[in-house]
Amino acid sequence: MSATLTESRRAARHRRALGYWAVLLSLTLSLWVGAQVVPHDWVHRPALFVHLASVIVGLGSAVLLEMSGLLWMLRRTQLEDLRRVERTVSAMAWLGIAGLFFSGAFLQPDLTNPLTDLKMLAVLVAAMNGVAMTRLTDELARLPGRVRFSMLPARLRLWCVWSAIVSQVGWWTAVLIGMLNTASG
Repeated sequence: MSATLTESRRAARHRRALGYWAVLLSLTLSLWVGAQVVPHDWVHRPALFVHLASVIVGLGSAVLLEMSGLLWMLRRTQLEDLRRVERTVSAMAWLGIAGLFFSGAFLQPDLTNPLTDLKMLAVLVAAMNGVAMTRLTDELARLPGRVRFSMLPARLRLWCVWSAIVSQVGWWTAVLIGMLNTASG
């Protein structure tokens, strides 16, 4: 392994570690503000709008990315197409997560409700998976753009599928619980 590749991997590990910490601190800050601040009524509706828009942007980005991965698995597209989609939508997914953390702080989450705790855990899992997927993205970036999914080592194929499943389960769990909490509240 060349020194440049080793240094590149070390820098990527460092960025991922910072990403994990940023997610944890952002969620913690959001929950703390949500527990401490009672927003005025005029803040609640805009915060709810930002929250719903963030769900649409984040979930939509995740669905588009995972759908692109599925199309690559099914030989409908190539890895280079998946890479192009990933570069386009990853910033949008992070914008969705950031919007959820920011707006959620002003929606006064009921942390005594186990469903709310599960929702927060689902958002945390989706965000942490997003950070972890940067390593997968780096691994896929080293491959030729026309490589077929079926030609990858089993470990890498499993990693791709597992990351997509974790992403979708995290996002959809948060959406469904949010809908249930809103309907019952």
